[in-house]
Amino acid sequence: MTTFQEFRAEYTPRVNDFLVENLPKESDDPRFAEIMSYSVMAGGKRLRPLLFLATLDALGQKIDAAAIKAACGIELIHTYSLIHDDLPAMDNDDYRRGKLTSHKKWGEAEAILAGDALQPLGIQWIAQASKSWRLVEIITEAVGPKGMVAGQYLDIDTTNNENSDEKLIDRMEWLKTGCLILASVQMAAALADCPKEREEKYLAFAKHFGRAYQLYDDLVDIVESQAEAGKATHKDQEVGKNNSLTLLGAEQTRSELKQLIAQGRADLEGENAEVLLGFMDLYQKVL
Repeated sequence: MTTFQEFRAEYTPRVNDFLVENLPKESDDPRFAEIMSYSVMAGGKRLRPLLFLATLDALGQKIDAAAIKAACGIELIHTYSLIHDDLPAMDNDDYRRGKLTSHKKWGEAEAILAGDALQPLGIQWIAQASKSWRLVEIITEAVGPKGMVAGQYLDIDTTNNENSDEKLIDRMEWLKTGCLILASVQMAAALADCPKEREEKYLAFAKHFGRAYQLYDDLVDIVESQAEAGKATHKDQEVGKNNSLTLLGAEQTRSELKQLIAQGRADLEGENAEVLLGFMDLYQKVL
């Protein structure tokens, strides 16, 4: 039986190799191709594409070249969101994944355009690889005005807003982070033509995992240094960010994270999903 570590060791290089080989070809301008590729190839856990591939694996689907391309499409969309999130008008961050953010390296206009290019290109790769309107529908809904973009808006709107309550913060964090994680699993289930009853188990897991990921990310801000996290830390409270951690405190946030991990594990009981369950171990360093 393949472990999470073995799965990650096999498929992270395949994702990276596809990106290195194919992303620069998507622009006729060599300099813009370099700008587009910069943030994508700056590193990262490749969490969302690996979730997509691990779900396919758990559902007994072969991971072929088309699956890798679709997974890479998810990573392009995720990276677009990071580029825009780092901009001065948003979180105003200087570092991401241990390197200068796109706007610090290339300029603000160039960074905006790189993000603008990566989002539709990611959708294009998913469509080309899957030949499925359903996968396109899932991903566009996840990152649009009822998904990630809505979450980004609420993140701005709740900053330094004393009226932000726990319900609003939960909604903001789910839309901002959870929607794309859920979509990564949901697209794999759709591609595998998973029966409804079985699909519901995987979507429940994705919802618990996605919510847990934001709590984990909030905790990273207080338990890791900038060098460890690859981005500025210890800044959320300083800049007036309202999130689960600043609202509830570290002890209660950790307690909720532990509950979500347990729920996620229970969701996949009876499934041959050891690799997916291994994703939960990523959270241990903040507990």
